[in-house]
Amino acid sequence: MTIRMIATDIDGTLLPRGGAISDATRAAIRGCRARGIPFVIVSGRWIGALGDVVRDAGTADQPLIIVNGSAVIGPDGDVLFERFMTAEDVQNVYAVLRRYDVQINSYVPNGLYCLNTRALKRRSSMLSGYMGNGNLVVDDPARFEAEGLDRVYKLEGLTEDTAMMDQLRAELQGTGAVVTHSSWRNVEIMSRGMGKATALRWLAEHLGIDMADCMAFGDNDNDMDMLLAVGWPVAVGNATDELKRAARIIADDDVNDGVAKAVFQYVLGEDAP
Repeated sequence: MTIRMIATDIDGTLLPRGGAISDATRAAIRGCRARGIPFVIVSGRWIGALGDVVRDAGTADQPLIIVNGSAVIGPDGDVLFERFMTAEDVQNVYAVLRRYDVQINSYVPNGLYCLNTRALKRRSSMLSGYMGNGNLVVDDPARFEAEGLDRVYKLEGLTEDTAMMDQLRAELQGTGAVVTHSSWRNVEIMSRGMGKATALRWLAEHLGIDMADCMAFGDNDNDMDMLLAVGWPVAVGNATDELKRAARIIADDDVNDGVAKAVFQYVLGEDAP
């Protein structure tokens, strides 16, 4: 087995939701780094919400893939690669989202624009968790439409009404855009040709690494394209059934250091601490 790069989702995969990076995970990352194996964090979050995670994981000097693969950020903060939704997709998707009582998020290079935040009960924790110290514009329709619909990385709808979410996802499928989700309360929309796999392929080529020699970890629908693109797809034990069916390896749950255990077993050839 030759694994030359590791890519992993954060929330629900490397990082238990609401939890912290474990000692075992940090040890696994250090082991990879000592062997010259890049350890790349791949997240749906905007860069402003990732600083503490990458510092805690010890990957601040590694490339970072943000907003479901819309951009690759270098260790110095430079944008190495980015893709935007088409103007047609943005307008069509936004028109659908506006017909529902959901929070609407637009991720753009300079931050996050949010509308109708009253629709989500967990407003404060969700916004701080996904933005960190980044630029945040909340419930300003004029600015949202003037600034938040240009050069869009990703559009998102959030609600805790499961019936509404099912209907919204179904209608968004008809726009022709790529529709995924990272939890039961959200829907994430990008244009075709975008995604975690697209960014990871670019990074692998940039580093001279074959995708067949990459291992990727995930837990949810927005990780599917990335797992299908690599030679070593791994689903953590708490992943969706669909993702598990696409995986070559099923690791332990996120709360039980599934990523760390798999890295020690399959990459480092050692017992996890």
